[in-house]
Amino acid sequence: MALDLKTVITIVVLVIFSLVGGYYVGMAVGVKKGLVQAQVEAKQKAEDSAAASEKLAAQAANPFSASSGNPLGGVNVNPFANVKTNPFAQ
Repeated sequence: MALDLKTVITIVVLVIFSLVGGYYVGMAVGVKKGLVQAQVEAKQKAEDSAAASEKLAAQAANPFSASSGNPLGGVNVNPFANVKTNPFAQ
């Protein structure tokens, strides 16, 4: 079963048109979906950033918040450092 030249050319042209058409339709749909997804991600990132900066500003502006750690943590005072344990020793 041999195909004549006209049939082969028709099949090749249809395959090329199908590939090119599929590529362009796929790009059009993909770009639209990608654009929508990028807009959603940008909006979510902006909301998260705003919430984080609000929380940080609220923490910085609160004078009654508990300080982190012990305020006397760096003080090394021993009241018994100069006490003689044996009064008869020199």
